Amino acid sequence: MKKLMLSSALVGALVSGTAFAQTTITGELRLNYKATGSSVSSGTTTASQRGFGSEQQINVQTKGKLNVGGLEYAAGFAIENDGEQTTTLFNENTYMDITNPSSKTTISFSRDHVIRGDSSKSDGVIFGFDPNDLTLTVGSGTATRFTQSPGPAVGQQYSMAIIQNTPVGNFIYNYAPTAGANATNTAGSETTAETDNESGYEYGFDGDLGIKGLHAYYLKSAEKTKVGQTVKAEALNWGAKYNFGQATVGYTKKVYNTAHTSLNEITENHYGAAYAVDNNLSVGLLYAKAEASGAGASNTSVTEKTKAIQVGYNLGPVSLTAAVAKNSDVGGIAGQDQDMVMFRLIGAF
Repeated sequence: MKKLMLSSALVGALVSGTAFAQTTITGELRLNYKATGSSVSSGTTTASQRGFGSEQQINVQTKGKLNVGGLEYAAGFAIENDGEQTTTLFNENTYMDITNPSSKTTISFSRDHVIRGDSSKSDGVIFGFDPNDLTLTVGSGTATRFTQSPGPAVGQQYSMAIIQNTPVGNFIYNYAPTAGANATNTAGSETTAETDNESGYEYGFDGDLGIKGLHAYYLKSAEKTKVGQTVKAEALNWGAKYNFGQATVGYTKKVYNTAHTSLNEITENHYGAAYAVDNNLSVGLLYAKAEASGAGASNTSVTEKTKAIQVGYNLGPVSLTAAVAKNSDVGGIAGQDQDMVMFRLIGAF
């Protein structure tokens, strides 16, 4: 990604007597096209849908050294607009990290920044679109069991994390005083609409275990039981992938539920394989399924599935990803099948 440096006047600005050593601004533009075919379930026809989507993001980052203990400092935030967003534009990658370079220990005060098991993290998705992308219909006309934010989604809230870097990977513990809270005032207290939120935590590992070509992770999160709820929000996300030469294979399992009066647990399994034809062209296969269980779940005998072929091509400053997916029993509704085509152009600056 090409970095645009700020002027020397800004880079040299002093804050509380400490100079920013390096400040950069980067950006990304995503343009998507998605088309879903019509489907018939229980005699009801869902019309075909199609449309464009976009995402624009600007990242502001700085790093340097503190004037105590040889500690290193990094901070930043992103301005992100998903489509024509009406909510806050400042909900991604906001952070202030303090690192001890000798012990390789980092304390991070952040949101949407540290290693986490929510979002679309999956070693079964080698590249391209994840199962949620490939099954979420245009305009959200049909609900899908696949989700990007399973359980309490601790890493997407304002939280404090400690990260220990080791020769085999990173170990992390992350604590959010109000898991599930997407907005607080500047003083830090909850807004009226969020007073039912409880604290949450996430811990785990992400690394190669000292084995060349391997990537593995294990991330567990949970939220303290809410008032009036007997089931607390929890999520387990683990996976591994291995690269040997031009080929990569991977697998991920996710098990999660939201806070509720009865258990509605979703289990996702992702299987992926990819092959790098050359430095620019890659092809991949993805198979994923989502099952529901528990007293609060519906259609527990029906498994939602997606099968996809993906192609990625590097055009230099722009990358292109294309996918064709065949989805069955979408949302856990028997016979609700659909085909989907999706394209994405990503330009970085």
